[in-house]
Amino acid sequence: MKVMEVPADMPMPGCNITSKKVLTLVLVFDKKQRKVLLGYKKRGFGAHLWNGFGGKVEPGETVKQGAARELQEEAGLTVEDKDLVKAGLLLFVFENDPVGLETHVYKTEKYSGEPTECDEMRPQWFSFDDIPFDLMWEDDRLWFPLLFDGKDPFFGRMSLTRKPIIAEAAENSTNVVSMSAAPFSANQPKNGPYTLHEYQIVSSLEQGVPKAINMDGTIASYE
Repeated sequence: MKVMEVPADMPMPGCNITSKKVLTLVLVFDKKQRKVLLGYKKRGFGAHLWNGFGGKVEPGETVKQGAARELQEEAGLTVEDKDLVKAGLLLFVFENDPVGLETHVYKTEKYSGEPTECDEMRPQWFSFDDIPFDLMWEDDRLWFPLLFDGKDPFFGRMSLTRKPIIAEAAENSTNVVSMSAAPFSANQPKNGPYTLHEYQIVSSLEQGVPKAINMDGTIASYE
């Protein structure tokens, strides 16, 4: 993978998306014990990887409301609006896919309830020094530390290409659906079915937290 050689306020190279899906991602922290709560994805897009909690925004919801709902559904935790803090915005562009993923990243340290497993996610606490990056999306190791070090808000844009399917593993695995039409094997290499081809991350944004992204990969507005 390589770093994009253009400024973040210029169009993203190779960004050919024609539409976006708005997604949320919530990371729950215990700063005193230096831990973060992650969930093991059992099925669906990103299956068999560790990640934060989130998903799509339903009609009639704000992005923050969607983030709070997904956290409750996937981890059994309830968070108040004031305790859910926007930390960054990420754009994911996939090879040969006209749909980009505009992912709104939130963080919280205050919540009610106990982490509870559901049919989609299995939550588990990890220390900051023991994050299972080898079993997560490749880009996570690039921007997770920004949250640990207080370098948010941040903005990132990622270009990903598909990894080749491992034939012998695919024979005995259950297919799950990715953003592209073709299925991939649940036994793909550690970091999932895609590899990070090119990326750009800007941290400690003075303008504030990005609110939306244009189709060319530039920031459209700020919160």
